[in-house]
Amino acid sequence: MRGLTLFTVVIVPRFIVKLPRVSNSLRQTRRAAPRLPVWVMIACVLFGALSVSACSVPVFRYALERWNPDAYGVVLFHKGALTAEQAKWLEQMDPDKMPADQFVNLMIKRVDLEAGPEPEAVNLWKEQATKTLPWMILYYPWASRIQGPVWSGPFNGDNVKRLVDSPARREIARRLLKGQSAVWALVESGDEQKDAAAAGLLERRLRHLEANLQLPEINPRDVIDGLISIDEADLKIGFSTLRLSRADPAEEIFTRMLLGSESDLKDYAKEPIVFPIFGRGRALFALAGKGIDEDTIDEAGLFLTGSCSCEIKEQNPGIDLVMSVHWDRLVQQRLDIDRELPPLAGFVGLAKGSETAGEKPATQPEVGGETTRADDRKPGGVSAVIISSLAACALVGLAVMAAGFFLGRNK
Repeated sequence: MRGLTLFTVVIVPRFIVKLPRVSNSLRQTRRAAPRLPVWVMIACVLFGALSVSACSVPVFRYALERWNPDAYGVVLFHKGALTAEQAKWLEQMDPDKMPADQFVNLMIKRVDLEAGPEPEAVNLWKEQATKTLPWMILYYPWASRIQGPVWSGPFNGDNVKRLVDSPARREIARRLLKGQSAVWALVESGDEQKDAAAAGLLERRLRHLEANLQLPEINPRDVIDGLISIDEADLKIGFSTLRLSRADPAEEIFTRMLLGSESDLKDYAKEPIVFPIFGRGRALFALAGKGIDEDTIDEAGLFLTGSCSCEIKEQNPGIDLVMSVHWDRLVQQRLDIDRELPPLAGFVGLAKGSETAGEKPATQPEVGGETTRADDRKPGGVSAVIISSLAACALVGLAVMAAGFFLGRNK
């Protein structure tokens, strides 16, 4: 993280070229492709058979246990050395300066305008059209391919607190860590009638899904391989809702993360928008306006509770959110979440934003404890997952060689 450059945090995402439509490229490939040899087709079938049952763990649980959140980039502009107070603010948001028992998924790039920064940094500063210093800009993770900043503003204690965490994010984290499948965050439109209708429909449908959805049967091999750390009997389907006001200053940066996660959401400024949030603070696709209906709610619910057929996070829908949570420690050690997340001074509660069946609003908690950062982890040996994957590859290779040998002899 310390070696992060402005190029990787800001410049690269601004020049990402959109990929061509996959469907068109696939059609062109099928027309141009010659007939495949029989042994290649045999290998493909065998490989497909081995990979179909990749994982029986539900998506929401697999994501909670194994999908580490992507880091957002923060560019901090200043002139000369930071003051002692500013240095303390930086420690609250920079993982490289945090104590060992704290973590947040941010990467910090400091730009000292008096130290001859690179031209790209100077141009970026000029684009801000402000003379306020220090100044910070928040960017989506590079993997999201979303260009442009999430938010920008003065570097001060209040803004650092709102950037790193908020009452709603802590409440979402608490519910997910206690085993809920997803928390459905409803960003209100400001129209009381529209918001009430959307919330009512969402609640009714979620109760229906809880009563009728069924979890996949866990493959014992997935338990042996360590893909799930709890007993199958403890795995439950549970959904809750949480309402966010666009006018709440404590949630301003959080709501901007959500509303900027898809390019067309700006067209729904006067409509309620719902985001199912699961795993380690990952928001699924948005349901906006009239799109908040039974079909789209069911689609999201089915995906979240279905088998995790693709274990690679980047190949699944959604975007990670900034959260100050020690996921590894709290998920793997099965701690008492309510005890481990005491209220944090400065946040009174969620006000309007904690309406859910059977859930009382919680004040802002604090996550503490020992853990390792994603980039500091050291393997403790070869996992069963890697061993089984290598074994599968070996079987495919032997099958291909055998098929090629016999086909060659026949010719």
